[in-house]
Formats: sequence, C-alpha cells, structure tokens
Amino acid sequence: MLPATERRSTTRAVALLFQIIVFVSYVFGPIAAFAADPVPSDPAAAPIDSSAPAPTAQPSLAPTDTPAPAPSDSPAPAPSDTPAPAASDTPAPAPSDTPAPTAAPAASRAYIISFASGSTTAAQLATLAAVGATPDSSIPQLHMYGALLTDAAVSTLLADPSVARVDLDRTRAAEAVPSDASYADQWSLPKIGWDSLYGAAAIAGTARVAVLDTGIDGSHPDLDGVVVPGTSILDGSNGLTDANGHGTAMAGIVAAETGNGYGTAGVAYAGVSVMPVTVLNAAGLGQDSDIIAGVVYAADHGADVILMSFSNPGYSAALQAAIDYAWTRGSVLVAATGNDGLGLATFPAGDRGVVGVASTDQTDALATGSNFGPAAFMAAPGVDILSTSLGGGVASVTGTSAAAAEVAGAAALLKANEPALSNGVIV
Repeated sequence: MLPATERRSTTRAVALLFQIIVFVSYVFGPIAAFAADPVPSDPAAAPIDSSAPAPTAQPSLAPTDTPAPAPSDSPAPAPSDTPAPAASDTPAPAPSDTPAPTAAPAASRAYIISFASGSTTAAQLATLAAVGATPDSSIPQLHMYGALLTDAAVSTLLADPSVARVDLDRTRAAEAVPSDASYADQWSLPKIGWDSLYGAAAIAGTARVAVLDTGIDGSHPDLDGVVVPGTSILDGSNGLTDANGHGTAMAGIVAAETGNGYGTAGVAYAGVSVMPVTVLNAAGLGQDSDIIAGVVYAADHGADVILMSFSNPGYSAALQAAIDYAWTRGSVLVAATGNDGLGLATFPAGDRGVVGVASTDQTDALATGSNFGPAAFMAAPGVDILSTSLGGGVASVTGTSAAAAEVAGAAALLKANEPALSNGVIV
C-alpha cells in the first residue's frame, strides 16, 4: 500500500491525465450534468452522493422548463367494449348444434410490472394472475416482474393502486461491432494521457468493472488474467463465453493485460478486473428486463463500475429504478449515447446517475455518427480503437461503445488507485 501522500499525488495524476475531453460547451452546447428524467419521478429516488458536491447543473437544451411528456410508446389504453348490434324485427336464427368458432386471443406484448413497496409477493402474484399474466422473470429487490400482457391487462394494472408502473420491455442494441484490425497503434491512449501515466503511477488497490454485454471470451490471452466469473442473465452460465464478440472488445478496451508482450493495453492497466454480465444475445440485442436484472446483479456483486454499451431512444422508469439501485450501492454507471448522428436523448445514457459518452476522432472532433446532446455527459475517443477479439486476436472497434469503455476504464483506474473514493467524486 502506498503512503497516503503518495496515493493522493497519484490520484491527482490519474485525474489530470485522464481528463477525457468534455464537450459540454465546445461541442454539445449547454446540458445538464446528468440528463433529466423525461417523466416526473419521485425526487427521493434520485441517486445523490451526499459525500461529494453535486455536479453543477447547466441550462437544459429544452426550449422551456416544462417537463417533457411521457414517452410516446407508453401502453395505449384498453379498447372499449364493442357495442352490441342494433336490435331488429328479424327473428334470430334457431340455435345450431355446430360449436361457435373460438375467438382469437388478444394480442400480447412484453412488459415490466413494478409494484409499490409494501405489497407482499403473494399479493403481487395474485394481482398478475387476476389479469391472466404469468411472470416469466422477476427481480425481488425492485418488486418487478416480466410478463406478456394484453392492452386490457395493462389498463387494469395501471388502475391498481398496488402497481407503481407498467413499462414496455424494450429491446436495446449494442452500439458498435468489432471489425478486422486496420491500425497498428492504439492512438487513443496517448490522446487521453495514458502514456504519461503508465509506468509513473503505481496503483494501490483494486476495482471491478461489470461489462453488461454479450459475454466475455474468458480464454483470450489478453484477458484471462483480469476476467472473473460473472453470470449470464440469458442462460445462467458464468458469462465467460461470447457468441458475438462485442463484450470481449469492450472488456479489452477497459482492462486488457498490459506489459505482457501480447495484444493491446487496457485503459485500466493495473488493479482492475472485468466481470461479464451477459444481457445481450448473439445478435447484440437485449430486453430491458434482462438488462435490469444485470444491473442489479452487478451492484449486488461488488461492481465499482457498470459499463452499458447499448442504447435505445425509449425511456424506461423500470430501468431508471435499477440504475438508482446501483448508484446507491456505490457503482459508477457508464453508457454509450448511440451512433445515429443525432442530438436526441437515448437511454440508459440519458438516465439520471449515468455518465453518457459520445465519441471523438483522432482530431478531438465529434466522430461521424456519434450521438450528442442531452444524453452526452462527456466524450472520449471512439474511432478505430484496437481491442481484444474472439479467438485470441486483435480487432478495431468504432462507435460510442468504445468511447464508453474508455471512460469506464478510467473510472475504474481512479477507484483502484484510491478505493475510498465515492462514485460521486469519481464522476
């Protein structure tokens, strides 16, 4: 363990050299320190770090201070009963022995049902059973269930005082895909000051990054010494396989083994481990219910940093609740803003308590295709970033996913260097 004075000096060096460029006024215009909720929420649920000064709020990009309306894809009200046909003088046909055709079942969609605190599990299950819903997943810590619901069932649940929210179980997509290596240099490391820090600052402690993604190739020679078993929310495995490659690339950017004479160097060059939490399938897609379960798992299993390199423009109060849960347990949450080249809000990057990351190129300009605006808290290099690929190789990644991974690595390195730092101070 380093002396206190040397730890403080090292912390200052880490903080100075890892000031990944913030585009609050240069690129993005004035934005809030954390993107505001687009729907009203309970102020008591906001993840505030009481031990550190709150980030200074900037004026919002919104033209007025009027709260934004609820997301447009909120469940539609149940259709009204079809009126009975008008009576006529024509006698009704005589009953027939032929059975009447069976009515087609009402269409169902996947939802996340959140119950108010204080209700029992038995009561919650009874409420769901009363509308014909069978839960296919549950998160007891947040009083949440995943289930298929008809529009009529949604309306009934929303009218029940024991039900806090009913959210669509949206699909979110990974924001970058690994490609063949095309560059010989990791240009982003000197850009963020990494080359000045490595070899000059000894890291005193440890930190853990939960990579919520497609899994991690645990046999990769540049990761096998830093990866720890995690979980797959999808199949219950330990997460140490990756059918897509995206999660393996993110893990390598965060903490690829450094100084081992092989592959690439990780932003977090010492003291940091990566833990796979598989929430995206082989196509890089994941449901909110699985992502929420992954966030809760990461927070409950000691994740100092939670990396979420995926996005969707739809806000979810259920996902926000999971993020609040992780924040109160000390996790730093980092997410990609997306690659649509637009200034719209995306989530989870735009959620309260999340560091939303946009992407920059070799000239420090906003990268082509990077989202910006209300979901972007900061920006980091994200173009042609070399990292670990499936099968033990090296590949290039471009996108806000890579930029978010660089920020997650820097946050984890700060935590490892000074374990007493709170998530608010790190942010």
